[in-house]
Amino acid sequence: MGRRTRWDAIVAGEATMAVNDTFGFRRLDTTDPAAEVAFAWTVPEAYCNSAGTAQGGVLAAFADAVLGAACAPHLPADHYPALAEMKISILRPAPAGARLTARGRVLRRGRRVLFVEAEIADAAGTLVAKASGTEIPSRA
Repeated sequence: MGRRTRWDAIVAGEATMAVNDTFGFRRLDTTDPAAEVAFAWTVPEAYCNSAGTAQGGVLAAFADAVLGAACAPHLPADHYPALAEMKISILRPAPAGARLTARGRVLRRGRRVLFVEAEIADAAGTLVAKASGTEIPSRA
């Protein structure tokens, strides 16, 4: 049996992210979280801009949650991924009520940092945004 990971603690409800609950980001099951994690989110009207689409910063928060979660299966349970930098490209608007799915994965794990990416798509599978980031494992 392998070591207990941050992902194990998340699944067990021992490591929570209040921001995920606040915004309504929901973890989805995947076959192998070490290869890919997934989250779902329905865009609330309260988090939209004056055009009625998801405000960019909130969409970035969704991407940030997925980038961090992608690191969780690669970290000991007593560590968390601290975001050092993130780039997001928003490719199309996500209107209020849109059901989004984000998938995240670790591209490369170095000795001190993890390079991660996330893709956010709408219910039709159309890419809405893509994010990449660098995460630093830190003690929880």
